[in-house]
Amino acid sequence: MERKDNLDLLRCLSILMVIVIHVSATHLLGNAAKMNTNFDIANFYDSISRTAVPLFVLLSGYFTLRKSKNLKMYFKKLTLGLIIPTLVWMVLYEVFEFLDTGGWNGFIQFVKDGGLWGSFDNLFLNNLGRHLWFMPMFIGLQILAPLLIFIRKQIGEVAFFILGLFFLAVGLLEAIFAFRGTDMIIANVFSCVLYLGYFMLGYSLPKTILSQLKKVIWFAFFALSTAAIYFLTNWAMENRADISFKPLYFYDYLSIVVVIAAISLFMLFTKIQIRNTGLQKISRSITPHIFFIYFVHLIILRYVT
Repeated sequence: MERKDNLDLLRCLSILMVIVIHVSATHLLGNAAKMNTNFDIANFYDSISRTAVPLFVLLSGYFTLRKSKNLKMYFKKLTLGLIIPTLVWMVLYEVFEFLDTGGWNGFIQFVKDGGLWGSFDNLFLNNLGRHLWFMPMFIGLQILAPLLIFIRKQIGEVAFFILGLFFLAVGLLEAIFAFRGTDMIIANVFSCVLYLGYFMLGYSLPKTILSQLKKVIWFAFFALSTAAIYFLTNWAMENRADISFKPLYFYDYLSIVVVIAAISLFMLFTKIQIRNTGLQKISRSITPHIFFIYFVHLIILRYVT
């Protein structure tokens, strides 16, 4: 895959954001009833990290949708690089859970819950699976990539960009329905449809007139939208008894404020040139291990926290 130091650094920042989200979540939920200083601190860290998942999808679209694929080689790489590791880590997390929480009794419960098939069913065909929910969605996008490249070549760049905006609007609409109690997606693997907008715009946005906006403007958009996530979440939690939607809507990866923040940070980094050799070394050394970090970090956090 083509390497770009600026976008590799954004990948590293994104995986750090994922870890921050999972660290802050416990403190956020644990202090939500009190709405105290600990809640405010957790809300701050969570708010500045909400772009993590959208950034991964935007970055993947930027690189994956650029060139046509040799389908045999592409799907072989997809199987060995993503599908098999996901299944392996799915099993490892099940083993970890029954050893950590229940020992032999946990294993018996694992068997009663369907064993390995139950785990696969939960992760791919339902919307369970802890943080691993991301992988079936991401795999779904990779499977659709050759078709999307074919469509782009047939309809042209402008129409492809507009189609990306349409799918982003679909994701925004579904998020609203979900947080009003009507979730239309029941399987993680099918949630790739909701993230198609991010995936397609990751390729298209840097090619539009929007790429001419200065870095300071994109940073301002990111800062303002991130501040909006923080204050709107705080407001929603304080008024959760009176509002008609789930109060954590503004955290959703497809809420309008997160969409603006993610696109702004992505476009900002497409315009940044990384000349510092230290940052280059850090990003180049971490980037090949991003998925391993993603897979393993919850086990480490369980014991660290």
